[in-house]
Amino acid sequence: MRQAPSDEHYQIPPPGYYGSPFQEEREVNLRDYWKVIRKRQWTIIAFFLIVVVTTAVGTFTMSPIYRGTATIQINKENPQIVDFKEIFAVNTMDRDYYQTQYKLLESRNLARRVIDLLGLAEHPEFLSKPQSPLQRWRSRITNSLAALFSSSDGDSSENDRESLLISGFLNRVKIEPMRNTRLVRIHFDSHYPELSSLVPNTLATQYIQQNLETRFVATEQAKEWLTGQLEVLKAKVERADEALQAFASKHGIVSLEEKENITMQRLTELNEALTKAESDRIAKEALYKQASEQDYDSLPPILENTLIQDLKQAYIQLDAQYMRLGETFKPEYPEMVRLKNQMDTIQRRLDAEAGRIIAGIRSDYQASLRRESLLRETFQRQKAKAMQMKQRAIQYNILKREADTNRDLYNALLQRMKEAGVSAAITASNIQIVDGAELPTEPFKPNKRLNLLLATVVGLFLGFGLAFFFEYLDNTVKTPEDVEQLIQLPSFGMIPEIAYERRRRLDEGNSYPVELVTFAHPKSMLSEAYRNVRTSILLSFSEKPPKRIAISSPNPAEGKTTTAINTAIALSQTGARVLVVDSDMRKPRVHSILGEENGAGLSNFLSGNTELKSIIKKSDIPNLYYIPAGPVPPNPSELLGSKLFKATMQFLGEKFDHIVFDSPPVLGFADATILSASVDGIILVVQGGKTPRETLQRAKDILHQVNAKILGVVVNRVDIGRSDYGYYYYRYHYYYGKEGKRKKLPYTSDRESNSQQI
Repeated sequence: MRQAPSDEHYQIPPPGYYGSPFQEEREVNLRDYWKVIRKRQWTIIAFFLIVVVTTAVGTFTMSPIYRGTATIQINKENPQIVDFKEIFAVNTMDRDYYQTQYKLLESRNLARRVIDLLGLAEHPEFLSKPQSPLQRWRSRITNSLAALFSSSDGDSSENDRESLLISGFLNRVKIEPMRNTRLVRIHFDSHYPELSSLVPNTLATQYIQQNLETRFVATEQAKEWLTGQLEVLKAKVERADEALQAFASKHGIVSLEEKENITMQRLTELNEALTKAESDRIAKEALYKQASEQDYDSLPPILENTLIQDLKQAYIQLDAQYMRLGETFKPEYPEMVRLKNQMDTIQRRLDAEAGRIIAGIRSDYQASLRRESLLRETFQRQKAKAMQMKQRAIQYNILKREADTNRDLYNALLQRMKEAGVSAAITASNIQIVDGAELPTEPFKPNKRLNLLLATVVGLFLGFGLAFFFEYLDNTVKTPEDVEQLIQLPSFGMIPEIAYERRRRLDEGNSYPVELVTFAHPKSMLSEAYRNVRTSILLSFSEKPPKRIAISSPNPAEGKTTTAINTAIALSQTGARVLVVDSDMRKPRVHSILGEENGAGLSNFLSGNTELKSIIKKSDIPNLYYIPAGPVPPNPSELLGSKLFKATMQFLGEKFDHIVFDSPPVLGFADATILSASVDGIILVVQGGKTPRETLQRAKDILHQVNAKILGVVVNRVDIGRSDYGYYYYRYHYYYGKEGKRKKLPYTSDRESNSQQI
C-alpha cells in the first residue's frame, strides 16, 4: 500500500489561500458590491426599464386632471351670544369634534345636496365615457355580482345610478386638515377646470348651511323636550318637599349640622384618649412582665433610682474591704464581723427599695388597664350614638338633596326654556370660508417630471435590491476565490464555458469533441486553462510532481471526464508518458472519446478475466495511453478496493510518469473515496454557478474522513463574460491570437466570444 506523503510533499498554497478552518471572514468592500452589480447588470437594467417605461406610458397617456381648493375655518367654540351651549352645542374642545366635521364634509348627504344644486348628474364629468376592453370586462363582472345581491326592479336601478354618482363625486373630493390650525382645505379633482373650482365653493357653502340647519333643528327639539320636562319636574319638586318636611317632623329634626359635629368631635376625642391609654398600658405591661421575671437590676426605675445606686456603691466598697481583710483574718475577726453586718444591712435596704419599686410598677399597670377599659366602654357608647345619628342624617340628607336637586333642575330648565326661544332666531355659525377656490391654470395630475424622477429612483432601487437579493440566494461556487475563502481548499484555476452551438461547430468542423480541445486547438482559451491546471498539479508537491492523480466531482455531470482527459493531454504535451484510467465503471465515457468501443477493460482485469497488457490502449495523441472501464460490473467499489488494484497501481506507476483516474462522483458513491486512498492526490471539479458550496464542503469532509489528499479544485464551465476574469481572458486573446494576429473580440455576448476565440 502506498505510504502517505510526508509533510514536505504537501503542496504550496496558492496566493490568497489560507487553509486554516479558523480563517477570518474577509471584509466586504465597495469592489465586492461593484462585482455584484456588474454580474447582475442585465437584471438591474431590465427592471429599471420596465418601471420607467411603464410609468412613462401611464403618465403621457393620462388625461390631465385639475384641482380646485377652497379653505374654511372651523372654530373651536360656537359664538356665545346666549349661554345655551349645553343644550344644542357640542363639546368642540374634544378632538373627536374635528374628526366628526371632516367626515361630515365627506358625507353622502352633503354630496347629494351639492349634486342636486349644480345638476352634476348631467355634467360630462359624470356621464358614461367610452371604456377600454379591460374596463368593460371589469364593469360586467361588477354588475353581475351586484345583480346577485340586489332586486331587479326599476327603483333599485335608479338608486344604484344615484349611488354610483355620489360615490364618483366623493372619490374626487379630498379633505385636508392643515396641521396645528383650525383651517381645512377642500379639494376637488376634475377634468374640467371650471368644475374643479365651482364644486369646492359650493361644498363649503352647503356645509355651512347644513350646520346651521342642524343647530336650528336641535334647538326646536330642545324646546319641545324642555316643555315636557318642566311639567314633570314641577311635580317632583312638590313631592320631594313634602317628604322632607314629613321626615323632619316625625323625628323632631330641625338641623343636624351642630349636633352631628358635637357627636363626631366627642367620638374623635375619645378615640384619641383611648389610643393614648392603650399605648400607656402596653408600655407599663411590658415593664410589669419584665419585673415578673425577677430581672430587677435591668429595670429602668431601679437603674434610675439614686438611693439604690448609692446603696450598691456602698455595698461594693464594703465587699472590697471584706475581701481584703479576708486575706489576712478569719471570718470571726471582729472587724470582719462588723463589715459583714453592714453589708447585710445594706442588702436588706436594697431588697426593700426594689420591692417598693416593683409594687409601684404593678399598681401603675393595673391602673392603666382599668383606665383603658373604661375609655373603651365610653368610646363604644359614643360610637353607637354617632352611628344612630348618622343613619338619621343620611336619610334626612337624601330627602333634602332630592328636594334641592329637583328644585335646581326645575329652575335650570325654566332658564333654558327662555334661552331656547331666543336661540331659535340666531343664525351665527362657527364655520367661515377663508379662501374660495380659484380657476386652476395648470393640471394637478399627472406631474410628468416628478413621475419620471420617482420611476427612475424606484426602478434603480428595486433593480439593485433584486440583484443583491438574487446574489444572496446564490450559494453556488462561482470563482476560485469562493473555493479558497469559503471552502478553504486550494484552487487550480477555472475552465471557461463553451456554448452548445460552439461545441457542435467544433465537433463538425474538426471531428474532435470538446474533451480533446487541448490537443485539437492548443491556442484556444480552453487549452490555456487546462495547461494552467497542469502547472498547478506539477507544482503541488515540493520535491516531485504527483504520479497517480484522481479527478472527481461532488455531483455527476460537472465536467470531470472532460477535465481528466484534457489534463492528461496537457501532461503528455510535456513529453511525459501519461495513462488515463477510466475508473468510473458505473458510467464510462473515456473509450468513446478516445475512439474505441468499450470492450475488455479495467473491470475485466480486476475480475481476473484478462491480462493487464491487453487493456492498455494507445491513443492517437502522442504519449497518451488509456485503460477503458470495460463492462459495467455489479460491484465497482469492491474492485477498486481490492489488493489487485493497489498492486496494479504500483506496477503502472513504474511504467508511466503520470496516471490520471476518471473517478465517479464523491457524493452518492464510495468509489471515489476508496480510490483516493490509492492515489497521490485527488482533484475535485465543480461547475461554476451550479455546484452549491454545501455540496463541495460535504465532498471535502468525506475525503478528509479517509485522510485523502485533496490537491485542489477546478471551477469548470465558468461564464467569463459575467465574471471578473473575462477581461483578462479577452485581453490574452487580443494579444495572442492565431498566428500572432491581434483580434478584437466583442464583450457583449459570452457565447459569441467563446465561438470566436476558439
